[in-house]
Amino acid sequence: APPKASESVLDEKAMQLKTVGNKAFRAGPEKYDEALEMYSNAIQLCETNPKLKSTLHSNRALLYLHKKKYNLAYADAKIAVENNPGNGKAYVRAGQACEKTGKLKMAMAWLNLALDRADTRKAKGHAATLLKKMIEETANRQQSVVGKTQIPISQAQVQGMGATTSLGANGKPVQKLMSSEELKERKAKFDVIVKRYNLNALEPQNAIAEYLTGLNGKVATAEDFIKRFPMMSIQEAVDFLSWIQTGIQFKEQVLDKNRKAAGLPSL
Repeated sequence: APPKASESVLDEKAMQLKTVGNKAFRAGPEKYDEALEMYSNAIQLCETNPKLKSTLHSNRALLYLHKKKYNLAYADAKIAVENNPGNGKAYVRAGQACEKTGKLKMAMAWLNLALDRADTRKAKGHAATLLKKMIEETANRQQSVVGKTQIPISQAQVQGMGATTSLGANGKPVQKLMSSEELKERKAKFDVIVKRYNLNALEPQNAIAEYLTGLNGKVATAEDFIKRFPMMSIQEAVDFLSWIQTGIQFKEQVLDKNRKAAGLPSL
């Protein structure tokens, strides 16, 4: 159905205010307050036009970035994305706001989303440039830590299977089953990581699946994993991969039990 006349009039007024706001913003810091007023007034007029609302919130997010009000910039960028998931500028501005508040991993997660969802090449290119810079900065900071802390995922797998391993009196490994509370704690860590980096989205799920299946039996390390997914710390990589291995191990145990029940040899 065509928009109501009143809605069209409001959208037109909002566009006019947006134009005035853009002009004020480009005029420099002395006009930022005027631009802020124009954007805010325009937002109030376009409740029924999500794309226009997204653009206005994204513009105001950029303005807040220039005014160094990073929490407000982040809030506006999120609203912009909610109203138009293809608004690449909004993802970038959310990432920039996170970077300015010291949340580098969250910033990288937002930029990764921009690469996946932005509806323009320009926004994707901007996101890629910023992401490359952040990855390089993160790599430089983690280089000394990574060199000293290589945690085999095989070790994480043992921990994630519901058992911890220690050396017994005879010097041989001894496994102790983990309590349900300990397993719940590991699952909670995994859930936090998934939510933190939006790993439920199709793009990161495919990337993780491709990485895991591409190992071809090789033993992965946390060091190797964060090269592919640099937003994570080494410990996050261990927590994440150990819980994935929990599921794999459980499936293997069920299959083995079923084979034994059917009189078949274990795999």
